[in-house]
Amino acid sequence: MKKAIISVLLSIGVVLAGMSSLSGAEPPRRTVSALREGWYVKQLEPGLADPKALTAELAAPGEAWLAARMPAQVHDVLLAHKLIPDPHFGKNAADSAWVGEKDWAYGCRFPSPAAGSGPVFLRFDGVDTLATAYLNGTEIGRFRDMFIEYKLDVRARLAPAGRDNVLLIVFSSPLKYLDALDKSPVKPDPAVGRSKYLRKSSGDFSSYLGARPHAVKVGVYRDVRLDVPAGSWIEDVRVKTEFASGYRMATIKTDVTTGGREVSLRWVLKDPGGRQIGAGESKAAREHRFDIPVSDPRLWWPWTHGEPALYALTVDVASGKDAVDTRTVQVGLRDIKLVTKDPASGEARFRFDVNGVPIYLAGANWIPLEGMSHVWGSGRAATLLDLARHAQMNVFRVWGEGYVPPAEFYDECDRRGILVWQDFMFGYGPYPTGLSDLDALYRQEAADVIVRLRNHPSLLLWCGGNENHMGWDFAGQKPPMPGQELFDKILPAICAELDPTRSYHPSSPHGGPVSNWPLKGDWHDYSTLWFSPDASVPLFASEVGRVSVPSLRSMKNHMSEEDLWPKGFDPRIRVPGQAAWPTMWQYRSVGGSWDKIGPIEQYADPDSAESLIRVLGTAHGEYLRQRVERERRGIPDGAPAGPRRNWGNIIWRLNDCWPIIYWSAIDYYLEPKIAYYYLRRAYDPVQISFEKTADRIQAWVVNDSPRTVEGTLRVTHRKFSGKILAELSAAAVLKPGEARRLLDVTPFGPISLREEFLQAEFAGREAIQLLFGEKYLHLPQVALSAKLAGDAIEIAADAFVRQVILTAEDVTGAVFEDNYFDLAPGGRRSVKILNAAGAARITVKGLNAEAVTLLRPASKPPKG
Repeated sequence: MKKAIISVLLSIGVVLAGMSSLSGAEPPRRTVSALREGWYVKQLEPGLADPKALTAELAAPGEAWLAARMPAQVHDVLLAHKLIPDPHFGKNAADSAWVGEKDWAYGCRFPSPAAGSGPVFLRFDGVDTLATAYLNGTEIGRFRDMFIEYKLDVRARLAPAGRDNVLLIVFSSPLKYLDALDKSPVKPDPAVGRSKYLRKSSGDFSSYLGARPHAVKVGVYRDVRLDVPAGSWIEDVRVKTEFASGYRMATIKTDVTTGGREVSLRWVLKDPGGRQIGAGESKAAREHRFDIPVSDPRLWWPWTHGEPALYALTVDVASGKDAVDTRTVQVGLRDIKLVTKDPASGEARFRFDVNGVPIYLAGANWIPLEGMSHVWGSGRAATLLDLARHAQMNVFRVWGEGYVPPAEFYDECDRRGILVWQDFMFGYGPYPTGLSDLDALYRQEAADVIVRLRNHPSLLLWCGGNENHMGWDFAGQKPPMPGQELFDKILPAICAELDPTRSYHPSSPHGGPVSNWPLKGDWHDYSTLWFSPDASVPLFASEVGRVSVPSLRSMKNHMSEEDLWPKGFDPRIRVPGQAAWPTMWQYRSVGGSWDKIGPIEQYADPDSAESLIRVLGTAHGEYLRQRVERERRGIPDGAPAGPRRNWGNIIWRLNDCWPIIYWSAIDYYLEPKIAYYYLRRAYDPVQISFEKTADRIQAWVVNDSPRTVEGTLRVTHRKFSGKILAELSAAAVLKPGEARRLLDVTPFGPISLREEFLQAEFAGREAIQLLFGEKYLHLPQVALSAKLAGDAIEIAADAFVRQVILTAEDVTGAVFEDNYFDLAPGGRRSVKILNAAGAARITVKGLNAEAVTLLRPASKPPKG
């Protein structure tokens, strides 16, 4: 395989420049610097680039060259120079769709490092996508895959030490490239689609993520780095963990590959508290293998089940007493197994056991952070990670139609204890195979990604891609699909060679008589479009959701008042299938999105943008709540008690990368949507829920925490006015991973659907069950009490309040500890303000309670 990957590098034109005979002292230590300043970008007509002329122009860039700081893609640069309107607003994205039809030149100058005899590398961490690099007017490499991190040895092409070099990258139009395929010997298969012949984010080529007609991006989206090693350097450090004696002993099996002269290594291992617990040396060699024993190891766990403990392994390339290169790897000691058959019953499963413990996975699909550019935003990512933890999520699925996040993302997931299901970057439907250059590119890309990510303890699973087999099924085609060997042979073979300790899954979803089958493998929720047998409790739901709308404040950020709610607009539906939202809402959504909304028939007809947003958002939230509760109970409603068959629920999706109306829990402006808060409550590790069938109502408790939970489940039958009509209780002890029917409340007898409700309490938690659609309820008008108490809001009411809503007025991005919750009569809640987003006023209201406005004190100026 290693020889094959080297031949791949040569076949795609990434030719490493030869070593020069320059002599001089080697640098005392390896230096790596990102080339971020002094860049310029210029628009070119397709196919007319003159590299020598462009190189000469970069000596004194004229007006046609736009100054930029890297990393930045073309849209970033054009918007910064106000040459395109903000693509996020209205229909403006269409005004910059031409970017992908042009060629573009990127250029910068940088000084040569000190003279020496060793290699000097230029590392291209993210090049999107078709590009040729030149150094001082000479071609040094060609790129054809945005998911590969390229490395070129440029020592022979550098100017003398201390003088400037000119780096030029010429990007070719991805759209023109795809157009030209029709006239090339490689005729695209119509069943596959042209965009599949280019290794670029497939989400760029459609309006699915939010930009119409598309957002085809071009340019440098991650760092270009100058890497100057000393005489020897570290190429790669690989760690694997083995356990013995029931996790009482661990061995860190370490492989270190070096470059340059054969060299000795020194290593030090520190425990999660920073205390050195091991050290050693490895004699001079090119490849070093050594084992590090760890007794009584502190295991790495998902944060919901323990500490994500990280050891630190530091490896030095030794040169006498000094180190000329150093690499530190965070090591998580954990064991993950994919269980596909229940050991006791023999039934099919899709469950992950971590350190021998079955773990219920609750989380979201992770898509690109930003739709206009693939440049990573650390602050934006950190906010989303914080919100995911607050929503009680312990897993992400990195969606196969975006891009592979940078190391920073996986480091954070390691530290925060969030597992990562990793798709390879292959999206919906089949891919072409049998073309030698493309097959070689698939292999190198997969190898590159695996080697970059395999040390991360958070990495859960390798998955071939997103909806590949399912897309073929949905097209009405019969297996095998074109290019099936990519998912059945090419990718699993590389995984088996480079990371054999992790499981590989051919695609998501996959399993059963059709690929999207709920009782085999994983399942995607298309239940608004298809009847799927036995889908109420799938083995593992890896995409679940409904369509809803961002907050009113967020909507006003990207559309005019007239577009938001046209004068005289009537949302009533008079024609079957008619969308009940304004024209611009449909434009700022996805084709067919109205068909994927929640059960809005349960709510009163809206008459404003605000009320329609609430109805759609509440329907989305209630759908998620009911589905998650049923899946976590583990059996279909009314079925006899038995082992839990569902062990994971991952929503589609966590975030939006454009301001859009679709399935996300968090909108583009990083404000949680209504459904987010419903999901947070449904993901509570200790969950109370009601199972309602045509004949019975029963109360459940599910314990997905790592500890045994005990208490008394108390269920009351109440009127909305507050009167308690009946009560039942049962004591219970639930082990970790246990779900149990605890109380049959059918003996309460008849319950008024419109005037009464059920309330359950257990171990400090509460659940409220309404028995009829919201629009049919006879709710009393309630006087709601609300006041500020430091960073919290204290809320109370004497009668039932349907959906308490907290709103930070005139801002976007506000986050509360809880929101959109029902309040029982006599209930008292203290809700923390996690992020007021600068709001001066916060309103608290309910569907049947008038708003209370709270004024926040002005923030104090900083000291000094």
